[in-house]
Amino acid sequence: MAQPNSRSTLIDYCLRSLGSPVIEINVDDDQVGDRIDEALQLYQTYHADAIEKIFLKHKITGSSLLLTTAVAANFSAGEVITGSTSGATAFIHTNAASTIVYKDLTHLDDIAFISGETITGTTSTTTAVISSITIGDIQNKYLPLNSLITDVVQIMPISDSNTNSMFDAQYQMRLNDVHSLGFLGSLVDYAMSQQWLALLNNIIDNGTKHISFDRHKNQLRVDMNWEAEVLVGQFVVVECYRVIDPASYAEVYNDYFLKKYATALIKQQWGQNLLKFEGMQMPGGVTFNGRQLFEDAKEELIKLEEELRLNWEQPVDFYIG
Repeated sequence: MAQPNSRSTLIDYCLRSLGSPVIEINVDDDQVGDRIDEALQLYQTYHADAIEKIFLKHKITGSSLLLTTAVAANFSAGEVITGSTSGATAFIHTNAASTIVYKDLTHLDDIAFISGETITGTTSTTTAVISSITIGDIQNKYLPLNSLITDVVQIMPISDSNTNSMFDAQYQMRLNDVHSLGFLGSLVDYAMSQQWLALLNNIIDNGTKHISFDRHKNQLRVDMNWEAEVLVGQFVVVECYRVIDPASYAEVYNDYFLKKYATALIKQQWGQNLLKFEGMQMPGGVTFNGRQLFEDAKEELIKLEEELRLNWEQPVDFYIG
């Protein structure tokens, strides 16, 4: 049995299942392509084998100013730059060649820079003209995700990312987590201490962030103080689910359900096309029966979708509280 390993071989498999080349399949190539896309969309939306759980890392980006001349190195890292027209101010994070990267705007009302205006460094007194502006994650206040991401579970705690002091309360709590362990005491005491510390941490300093993910926008919005809690160049880890891309993993095209469902969709399209000739009699007394073909395919699709939702869909997560 041939095992499809690409989009074209999957199409060939479906057409052979319907009788090609012995029987002429009256479906246009574009219609076949549309049905394959439809089958993949349903498969990737509901089938558990079509997605994988991953921990995706993202590097926080700052906003950048592209200057008309290569004088960015004349500014000092850390100094404040001011826009002559907008009045916007920001701290320089990095500067090289003709690009200045800044972390955030210093104005509380987030007055933004304007392309074409002149900026001046308060320390170096260097001036330059902005050619174009690229807004980064901190100013956008969301993380851009690729189109393969389907669901986001959580963003890993980042509240401690800028804390390095040994006198920090959380540092001391973690430093003393392993007291009374092993020969020094009982595992029961340790387990109870862990539960107590977890309760304190959850009440006093819960690092869980409220997030909002929109798949069609490919944006993960995080409700936090972006300017204070993250740094340019810092990595943030997101727990999420991602579609297994058939372009990278060809085994997807050989999935049992996908082959059956794609074949049924093409069969329904074939019957839909033949409905136009229903009752028309051909030479020799042969008549078209597109409606029966359409109804048979429709029944197959209903059964396959029911099988998908009952046997292959991941359990729905419930919120209790």
